[in-house]
Amino acid sequence: MKKLCLFCLLVISAFLNAQSFYKGALVTELNTGFENYNTVLKVKIKDPNRTRDTSYTDRAANTNFGLAVEYGLHKRFGVGVRYKANSYFTSRDSVTKIKPEVKTNDFLIELNYHPVVKKNFDLILGANVGYSTFKYKANDSLNLVLSGGGMYFSPYINPRIYFGRFGINFKLFAPFANYNKLTTNNEDFNTYIAITKWKASGFGMSFGIQYRFLDDKESDTKPIIN
Repeated sequence: MKKLCLFCLLVISAFLNAQSFYKGALVTELNTGFENYNTVLKVKIKDPNRTRDTSYTDRAANTNFGLAVEYGLHKRFGVGVRYKANSYFTSRDSVTKIKPEVKTNDFLIELNYHPVVKKNFDLILGANVGYSTFKYKANDSLNLVLSGGGMYFSPYINPRIYFGRFGINFKLFAPFANYNKLTTNNEDFNTYIAITKWKASGFGMSFGIQYRFLDDKESDTKPIIN
């Protein structure tokens, strides 16, 4: 009876001390959301007589879908990777009825700090950074395509709520994207017009689900039986 009581106390203690994130945790995420940007487009126009630089400011927004995995290096720190596919809103031309397509893909490394870790709650302060591809399809008679690559960076706050191993999460973030020297598949266009930079900064929100693999080995407690 004494051994049984001791065993029960140890099990209850382990349950009460359970954490939603820990060293060795492996968490996968699926997310969907949107981003809203202020943008700057820098163009160099070349003609036989002179070359001039022009800048255009605008706004842009996208919807996105992403998946990620994070590994716990410490009970407060994690590192992960993320892939995010973005599809931008575009308008249809009132005359030609053509609607262009703009898509970007982000390949990111994430660094996370977990200041608040409870049994069913995990608050993350983090940032991700990485490479981003850009592709604009005009869908016109020339099949004009503008493409290139650049950098993506975003700090964020990301609370996770757990129901056992499964949970939901929300994210507020401030993304920044910078693409240099975008080129087209039209040599005549490239001869006279050079798009030297397209940069964007703004805010974003996302909602997702997550699942935690691997047990917390440090919290495992074995009963002592004499």
